[in-house]
Amino acid sequence: MSEKVRVSELMAGDILLLEPSEDKISKIIAWVTRSEVSHTALSCGPDKSTGTVIEETPPNAVEDTILTRTARTAYVMRLNPGNNDCQPVMNIAARYVKEELPYAHAQLPFIGLYCITNNMLGDTGLQGLVTRIVKLSMGILMELEDVVIYKGREAMMCSQFAYHCYKEAGEGYEIHLKENTGFHLIDQIIETIQSDPSSYNNRIFNVSVENSPVTNENVDETINQLYEALSKNQNEVELSAPQKLPDDTIIEVTRFCIQFVKTFTKGLETNGSDAVCYLQKLKDMYEFFISPGDLLKNTVNLTCMGTVDYEG
Repeated sequence: MSEKVRVSELMAGDILLLEPSEDKISKIIAWVTRSEVSHTALSCGPDKSTGTVIEETPPNAVEDTILTRTARTAYVMRLNPGNNDCQPVMNIAARYVKEELPYAHAQLPFIGLYCITNNMLGDTGLQGLVTRIVKLSMGILMELEDVVIYKGREAMMCSQFAYHCYKEAGEGYEIHLKENTGFHLIDQIIETIQSDPSSYNNRIFNVSVENSPVTNENVDETINQLYEALSKNQNEVELSAPQKLPDDTIIEVTRFCIQFVKTFTKGLETNGSDAVCYLQKLKDMYEFFISPGDLLKNTVNLTCMGTVDYEG
């Protein structure tokens, strides 16, 4: 990408997609989503100091500056470049900063979902680790669902935050995604459950589930293990799901997917003992786990204007 956009020329609402930092989670997101970017921020434009952005980052949405990250390439995505008025989007983002919109704790549930939707379970060496991630994420999702902790506010990831700010600004601002490439692993799990629905639903719903305790130590250990595993095979060709997943993996992944749906869709009407209904619903919830890579390459109406020239 040879085009450069001076940091002083960034417009309100420009979506900035940053390449991974040295942080392990940052690199994991890029590796799992097979993308050159791992973080999303919204430019505040000329109404604020040069380089000011709004972003979703631990522990909540904040106003910050991109000028502390000059070592990272930042792609500039602009909605319909001829329409320069994205201030309504930034007004919504500013409101979220004021409300301290919470950030999804430890990012682990979204990393787990990225692993599933990108068929990382196709690598048999990662199956046990991804299963551990989704089991640990169950407890985190239950925390996210707890209105006492988050006072009824929905926690978001950085790319999901940007997407929703645009969506809430109105029809003319909504970011349209290209048709997704499918959810091969989820479809495979659905097919397996449908082969013996009574047995699978009984094991998924009626067995007492012991979630892994959510502690900083457990989360850090899991992140470190995933980082080490992915750093060894990040350059391998795209993986495909194996012909048959172990039953234990199917059950744990399905429980995780069900909890994800319950956490992010309040008042959902579905058959409470039909796992396939939840899995089908998850496939319709793509906007809830949009990755930074999606905003870079998987949209219809965002144009890449170039990369940020921090010297400009």
